[in-house]
Amino acid sequence: MNISGVVSRLGVSVMVLLWLLLMVPILFLASVPTSIAVQGVLALVTVGLLLVVKPFVHVCLPIRFGMLAVASFFTLRYWLWRLTETLPSPEEPLSFAAAIILFGAETFTVGLFFLTALVTADPTDPEPPARVRVKDVPSVDILVPSYNEADELLAVTLAAAKQINYPHDKVTVVLCDDGGTDQRCNHSDPAIATESKARRARLQKLCSDLGVVYVTRARNESAKAGNLNSALQNLSGELFLVLDADHVPSRDFLIRTVGYFVENPRLFLVQTPHFFINRDPIERNIGLPETCPSENEMFYTTIHRGLDRLGGAFFCGSAALLRRRAVDEVGGISGETITEDAETALDIHARGWESKYLDQAMIGGLQPETFASFIQQRGRWATGMIQMLILKNPIFRSGLSITQRLCYLNSMSFWLFPLIRMIFLISPLFYMFFGLEIFVVSSKEVLVYILPYLLIGFLVQSALFSKVRWPQISEVYEIAQTPYLLRAIIGTVLRPRAAQFKVTVKEEELDHAFLSPIYLPLLGLTLLMLLGLIAGGYRWIAFPGDRTVVQLVGAWNLYNFLLTSLALRAVFERPRRLLKPRTGVSVPASLHLISGGEGSYPLDATILSAGAKSLILRVDGDTRGPDGKDRLNEAREGGAVEVHAILTNEPDLAAALPATIASVRSGVEGVTVNLAIASKDMIAASRLAAFLTFGDSARWTFFRKVHSRGRGLFSGLVFVFSKGILSLPTTVYDFLNEPARRKAELETATHVPSNELANVVSAPVQPGQKPNEPSPEAEKYFGVGS
Repeated sequence: MNISGVVSRLGVSVMVLLWLLLMVPILFLASVPTSIAVQGVLALVTVGLLLVVKPFVHVCLPIRFGMLAVASFFTLRYWLWRLTETLPSPEEPLSFAAAIILFGAETFTVGLFFLTALVTADPTDPEPPARVRVKDVPSVDILVPSYNEADELLAVTLAAAKQINYPHDKVTVVLCDDGGTDQRCNHSDPAIATESKARRARLQKLCSDLGVVYVTRARNESAKAGNLNSALQNLSGELFLVLDADHVPSRDFLIRTVGYFVENPRLFLVQTPHFFINRDPIERNIGLPETCPSENEMFYTTIHRGLDRLGGAFFCGSAALLRRRAVDEVGGISGETITEDAETALDIHARGWESKYLDQAMIGGLQPETFASFIQQRGRWATGMIQMLILKNPIFRSGLSITQRLCYLNSMSFWLFPLIRMIFLISPLFYMFFGLEIFVVSSKEVLVYILPYLLIGFLVQSALFSKVRWPQISEVYEIAQTPYLLRAIIGTVLRPRAAQFKVTVKEEELDHAFLSPIYLPLLGLTLLMLLGLIAGGYRWIAFPGDRTVVQLVGAWNLYNFLLTSLALRAVFERPRRLLKPRTGVSVPASLHLISGGEGSYPLDATILSAGAKSLILRVDGDTRGPDGKDRLNEAREGGAVEVHAILTNEPDLAAALPATIASVRSGVEGVTVNLAIASKDMIAASRLAAFLTFGDSARWTFFRKVHSRGRGLFSGLVFVFSKGILSLPTTVYDFLNEPARRKAELETATHVPSNELANVVSAPVQPGQKPNEPSPEAEKYFGVGS
């Protein structure tokens, strides 16, 4: 019998019981009618109480429960007031319809508030698993599904998977290649067939050199779910680890997770966070500081720990260890929707299996580099979750506990935010453009109901998430996605089985600035908010008797405009680099310069960055030889070099690595040398990069827990609103300057060295490309069509 599981379930039952007991007095007090004066006192007391307890919610569970209870009380009072006193008369059908739409969106957010409060009330902090004797550890298959990723990206991931600390006879690393299937190798399009055959041959050799198993299948069916299921048919590991092609694991992944499965025979999943070594395009393009926590940290640091407490931690597609027997019990990885990960977890949870979330990042992955690919990825997530909500609604799914139903409902319904956000954005315009009365309210009621309600919401968000999400940043992210994901949501609701899985491109190289080709919807939304402000100014002048309402609705519209104008910066792609790269290292090495058979000249150096195709080193000391000549310049003009990493704990990885000098740059910190690695030496470079850059998960812990900084409510609001105001002139300038920038870029591109230019313009014509149309390679190089 699993004692810890019983204790955990008892703890969840007690927490749910406490919530139910708290709801009784909350419902009663929220429904008691009061005067405006009394409501004003309640608002002041509630806000003051939350301000006092806010600093202690993370260190004292009763205070956390009390804060959520107080906020719940005021939220219910607000909702009941909106329902009973603020809706216009049905005798005005247009106004009433607009008001009902807005009230429906508010009702949804109130329901989501209570679900989120339940989930985040008591996040888990799991203890490390018990040690397991080496002879008793279960066998593990490491699956790396791939479709169109570059060879060097796969090489680093596979090399890292081979370096994981675990008995070698108990682990098998498998590349599941969906880009080299029989279907693609025999494609009717000769170009696709040729490339697929070449890819299969290259990856087979890569796997052979790394000691990895290569598998593919006959047909590309059921996307990632089908790829994994096909690979699992020929594997027999008791557990299997799923890693996306760009998710490079640290060496301690299995030793930190396997023990949980030994402790609990009913455990089917240990999910870990996804940490990314690059910034997503929204935070990069709008210019968020590097100390601002990444967008996914709120989910992985707080929300998923809360889901774990309620038994609802789910599979997130990668960086997760699963029990093979549980997956087999439901017929393999589920594929009815395009979010095979959460769907699989839902199916297995319904069979009574348990899951666990471990808040220890042990992979370094890649986020989409461009706004367009970011939107494509989020559109797939939103589509899949809405598919599950419709096709596999957890509320009616047998086998799930009450808390699990609520967890899945919370996770799925979140992705309705494009619809809710759009309602909140356009509702003020119903009045500004058409004079529709969307709610009936006096200025005093605004002060005692609406403003305290908003402030309490901000305070609760800040108390729960200030360390992992700055105030209003989530709103900016949602607005940036809303005009794009809204179409995907509506399409999925109308045709839930019609969605198709599209692989997100991760390894794009953003080496120049350009305007995203999908900028129009977000620009249109921003201009709509601006027209609302202009209409408000007209109403202020034309209808003096309505100025109180114009002030209220205009302030709301101004708030929407500032957030939307800041979100619009996301469409201006900017290749900004991290000041402190998350993949930066500092490893002593020796750089041997070999020039024309004259001998080898060793230089003391420090490795700053390592990859499958390049190394960056800082040369320490004098680069001149005994004759006074600069050996780096000599080597750069044609001589070869060798890098000897000084690794006392991994001498096998310290063998000489041949390279050529791509560039040399002198700076304040010394001479920096960029080395290019030949394709034939990619395996050795990948092993070195996997060990140096991704081997230690403490690196990711530093960036998640130490490098990121929380921000208080007031300073966070000032930051966002000031940034929204200050971004306006830049945005207008960038739009006006875009034609000139494109022209200058094309003119500059004509001076590319002849050998590079030839490689671009002589690229073969692609399928569907007209003979005189620029190839995709030329578009990427010259910025054509950006």
